[in-house]
Amino acid sequence: MYHPEKYSHHNDALSKFCTLFNQTATALDNLITMNPSPTENFREDGEIVFKPGNQKILYDFEKRFSYYENYGNFKFDTFGQFERKIQKPEISLSIQCSKNENGFIIAWHEDYKNERVVYLNSKTSNGSENTGKRFTKNFKELRYTEMDKFYIMLYKAFTNNCFNASCFRI
Repeated sequence: MYHPEKYSHHNDALSKFCTLFNQTATALDNLITMNPSPTENFREDGEIVFKPGNQKILYDFEKRFSYYENYGNFKFDTFGQFERKIQKPEISLSIQCSKNENGFIIAWHEDYKNERVVYLNSKTSNGSENTGKRFTKNFKELRYTEMDKFYIMLYKAFTNNCFNASCFRI
């Protein structure tokens, strides 16, 4: 992790996010569950499981501490992700929550892969690094109170095998 001092905040936010998602799933048809990885593996942050057929996708989760204070205040018209994360073939989805954890943004790695790599300086706990990133306009912002919409989007992605922005249209 490039900001180890934020690790516990990340894990707490991820745990809350998964709990809220699973509570929402239970209130709906309970066909999808979201689980954090039980141990840190420095690859992905967890799995989303579609119970019919036990189909799984893995995701990357991040709590934002800058440029996204709360829902509706994301500072950009594109959503960026590090190339090193996009190139991990096991990860399908990026999720980033706002600093106050009332909003989150999602983007599919399939959509990122349609964009060119740009090399930019990024802040780390030790200064900065010059690394590849991709940026997409194919992202969706939701409120935590709209977790049901996220569930429906995932259901659409699994049932139509469309792990891209087309599942955002519900």
